[in-house]
Amino acid sequence: MSAFSISSGCDLRGLHSAFQYGSKIKLVGGRNVRFRVGNGQRALRKRNCLRVRSSVDNLGAGVGHDYHPVVKMCGMTSAEDAAFAAQVGAVYVGMIIWPKSKRSVSWSQAKEICAAAREFGAEPVGVFVDENAMQIEKACDSVGLSFAQLHGEDARASALQLPRSLKTICVMHADPQGCLQTTISPEMEKIIDWVLVDGLEGGSGLKFDWKNFIVPELALKKGWLLAGGLTPENVAQAVKMLRPNAVDVSSGITGPDGIRKDRKRMLAFMEAVNSSACIAIQQ
Repeated sequence: MSAFSISSGCDLRGLHSAFQYGSKIKLVGGRNVRFRVGNGQRALRKRNCLRVRSSVDNLGAGVGHDYHPVVKMCGMTSAEDAAFAAQVGAVYVGMIIWPKSKRSVSWSQAKEICAAAREFGAEPVGVFVDENAMQIEKACDSVGLSFAQLHGEDARASALQLPRSLKTICVMHADPQGCLQTTISPEMEKIIDWVLVDGLEGGSGLKFDWKNFIVPELALKKGWLLAGGLTPENVAQAVKMLRPNAVDVSSGITGPDGIRKDRKRMLAFMEAVNSSACIAIQQ
């Protein structure tokens, strides 16, 4: 059984669930609280979730004295992984609709992932790369997505034609030295909802230089997600250095095949984020 500690004064906004699979949460200055799935079973049960008030519509709510970054777990390929991600605290659960990715899912699979994420309080996000506006809108309507992550040039260019009811996460890419290589037009700045900063190749597991990286003004204004090479081992450092509104992980929580998620790593990632955020609050 794993364990971690959080301050009793720590504000957990930004989490939909404080459920920890097979772990113990120790409240500093308070009592221990255990959450288990009955009799050691691996089944995911909704009643084991402890809800914490949160808003998936306001990514920027977690920055300030009560800072706690939101977690997005991406690259889901099964409803089971999506449900577990939501149960351990991911507020957003991403799936890749773009067919050329090794982690891409069909529309029917995406529907199952959406349902599983929402059952446990998370919001599903569809990832697009070279699709046009018509293709993105059709996919979102068919799957039931309210959030679209625009990862490539073609997908970003479609933002102006997408309905305003569809929330958009615009991806900007940084090179290994931490220099931004993506520009956003003034017209697009007005209509996108959030910014995600990733390495040059999304889903590669490669990080950029956080020390040299300067958070763009647009990201600070809109609210932003940090992606690119995040793992349970380094996410605490990233949170401390850059204080993003959210952290986005995919490769860092996969198993040996690089596709299916590793539940121990998913839990370890959440523990690292929770611990680092509470330290940031106390500082």
